[in-house]
Amino acid sequence: MRKVFFSTVMMTPDNPGNRVVYQSRDFDMGDRNYFAPISYLLDANIDENDDILIITTLTQTTNPENNYKILRKEMEEILEAHKAKASFVEIYEPDHTKQRDEMDSLTFSRHFQEISDYFQDGDRIYADMTFGMKCNTICSLIAMSYAAKAGQDVDVDCMVYAQYYRGDTDTSPTSDIIDITSLFYINTLVNNTKPGQKKSTDEFLRFMIG
Repeated sequence: MRKVFFSTVMMTPDNPGNRVVYQSRDFDMGDRNYFAPISYLLDANIDENDDILIITTLTQTTNPENNYKILRKEMEEILEAHKAKASFVEIYEPDHTKQRDEMDSLTFSRHFQEISDYFQDGDRIYADMTFGMKCNTICSLIAMSYAAKAGQDVDVDCMVYAQYYRGDTDTSPTSDIIDITSLFYINTLVNNTKPGQKKSTDEFLRFMIG
């Protein structure tokens, strides 16, 4: 079994003096703040014996590249604290600021394929869907769905999204880390339904969601 931590780097510039404060009603984060939600997932779900792959997507522009340096340093510190080791992979997203004349109907399909190629049988996936362009988020979701359905013993153990709230002039902005794993499995259920099953599936979804 391998643990895969997948995320996209934020595109806005870092403000070290007024960084986002992450909080959650779904997870016990203790008293530590993180640079990004994926760091919390890494910290909460590894030990020294784990086989770990960390996949990060980003654009080749100044802000994401600088943010990735900060994020990677934080993740390396988390790994060291757990006496764990990991392999790091960077995937460059389609970048409209540099590749506008090259983008076509296959651009994001290729991005999906590049992501999905890294998933393998036995993976446990932890994903942070907070940052990135909408098309890249869709690529990521489809890649994980494909891995979970076509792979052998592949699970998405946790998927999160951090909802951002801007602070006033005297406080840092806050962001709630929300567990959206259930949405991934609702999507799996929906994709497995057949014509004529809507009524029975509606009833099951209402029961499951409550």
